Order: sequence, then structure tokens, then C-alpha cells
Amino acid sequence: MRILIVARTNWLEPPRIRHQICNMLLSHGHEVIFLQKPSYKFFSGLELSENNNGLVLGKYPELVHHQLRISGLIDWANEKFVASKLKKFLLRDNFDLVLNFNYDYGFLKDYCPGAKFVTIINDDFVAAARPWMTNNVREKMKYVAGVSDAVLAVSYPLYDFVKKYNDRSELFFPWCEDSYVYPDEGVKRNVVLYYGYINDRIDWDVVQYLLSRNVNLRFVGPVAGSNTKNAIEKFRSFYNFEIKAPVSFDQLYLGDVCCSIAPYDKEIESVRACTISNRAFRLLSRGIPMIYPDLPYLIDAGDNVITKAVDKKGYFDSIFYFENNFYTCQKYIEQFLVGNYESDRYEVLSRIAGR
Repeated sequence: MRILIVARTNWLEPPRIRHQICNMLLSHGHEVIFLQKPSYKFFSGLELSENNNGLVLGKYPELVHHQLRISGLIDWANEKFVASKLKKFLLRDNFDLVLNFNYDYGFLKDYCPGAKFVTIINDDFVAAARPWMTNNVREKMKYVAGVSDAVLAVSYPLYDFVKKYNDRSELFFPWCEDSYVYPDEGVKRNVVLYYGYINDRIDWDVVQYLLSRNVNLRFVGPVAGSNTKNAIEKFRSFYNFEIKAPVSFDQLYLGDVCCSIAPYDKEIESVRACTISNRAFRLLSRGIPMIYPDLPYLIDAGDNVITKAVDKKGYFDSIFYFENNFYTCQKYIEQFLVGNYESDRYEVLSRIAGR
């Protein structure tokens, strides 16, 4: 199949589900073109280039940033501008499948007449919108859901939203890219890992509490946000706090890890919408159990796989449990991962595409 993926992500950014999908489709022999985050070089057109994996990358301009389109007139002007840059390419290239990650790109379907147009809602765009854009974003999500041939949502609340506007909506969680591997035995596992974006979504009170209880914490990932940088500087004085630069999953050391935490601030609306993160499945595939805050839509995996912490002490108690029952949990993790591998998600896309 010839497949077009439209996103607001540059290919070289830290991997997310759109990167996972690209790599999965390429591995099955499909021709994939990935339109990256738009530029604002108004006089440029669509620029295509091929990377060393056979993926074709595209770059094109937008007229106005999606969070600044405060009126229907600005939306209309932006749509016409983007269409003028992409129309010939879309009508000429005869795609079989379009995977759209942009909540405001429902208009693009008109220029892909022979393709299945599938929108993937992978973020709570309404919760993330600036206050003056909330209603605008909500209406765009309704529209793109309604015009799509199918909609895939990565969490329960997002699915509940889009299914009201398209009865061809489905849940589409991230997945394990690798088979489950039983962890090495005979090693001391006394490190708690955080792997991902280190930013202001983290509840630093939880981190400080765990450090004060002598829990060994290792944070691995890119750092962003002034509050986050201040917190990290403060925690550097703790003997049991370790922070490392971002690395690919293949380079991530897990030999001394007993569990991984996601100590997000559950008062943040976009955090509360989380069902399971992309990184969670990869960590589980290496036998690492997870601890999340008490989120209302968290996936039900069983407490031996993914457990909820209702408060700071809940994190500590769960860490103690996993440190002392790490290998007992492995059979439950392996069972949970059944049905959550790449082949399972590829089957969904193939069915929707009619292949």
C-alpha cells in the first residue's frame, strides 16, 4: 500500500506512536510518506526527501499556528493555504490509506478521494488547548471524527468522545514492539526508574517523598520547564537521585530496576485522560512493572502489572512490593501482553484499510 501519515511531529523528535506506526508499516513492505510538523516559510512548497530507512519525509508550510486560529475566517484561510501547497501532490499520488494525527485537518479528506481517511486521536487536544481555543478545538475534533472513514483513539476518554460522532471508532493502544523477555535473575533490583519526558507534569512532591524514604530513583529523558529544572537541581544533593540524558530504549539499562513509576500530577486534566503510555508497553515487555497515580481511566492490567498509587505512601508501598515480588509478577505481565503486540495493531490497520 501507499500510505500517507500527517502529523505535527518532526521525525527526529523522541519517538511516539506515530513513529511506531511508521516503522511497523515500513517493516511490512509498505511505501510510507510522513508529512512532518509544518513550517512557516510561506513562500515554500512541499519538500520531500528520503531517509536511510526508505521513509519519505515531507515538509510544507502553514499560514497560522493551530493554537492561534481564533476565528472561522482564520481557519478557512489556513485550510485554503495548506490545500494550495498539498493539493497537486495528494491528487496525483493515489494513496491507499491516509493516517491523520491532526485534529484540525478534516478538510484534507476532500483531496484524498481514493484513500481510506483514518484519524488517530492520540492526545487530549481540548484539555491541552489554550483557554480561548477550547471550544474551537472541540468543534474541530467533532468535525474530523465525523468525516473520517474510521477513528482510532489511544485512551478510554478519547474513545468515548469520538464514538459519539463516528460509529467506526475503535480503541488503539500503543503496543510492545518486542516479544516479552524474562528478566535476568540473581541480580539486586533496588532502583526505581522514570523513563520519558521530564517536565512540569511530574508531581515533584511525590519524588521528594520517595527520596526522603531512601528509594533509589533514576530519571532518564529530556528535561523541559523551569520548575522541573529547579526541582532537579534541588534533588541532585540526594545520594539516591540519579538523572541521565535521554537514550533509546535499546540502550536503556534495566538490570537493577525493580519497577517504573509515572508520578504525574493527577490534577492536570490531560494527565487524568491517560489510559496507558507508549513507554509502558516497552518496559513491560522487559518484565518491568509500573506504578501510576490513581487515574480514573487507567487500563486495568492487574496490580501485579500496573498498579495505582492513591497517595505518596501508596507509591512507597507499591515499590516495596515490587522490589520483594519482582519475579512473582512476571507471569502476570506476560499474560497481560498477549493481544498487545505489533501484529495485533497491524491487523487492525489492515482490516480498516480493507487489505
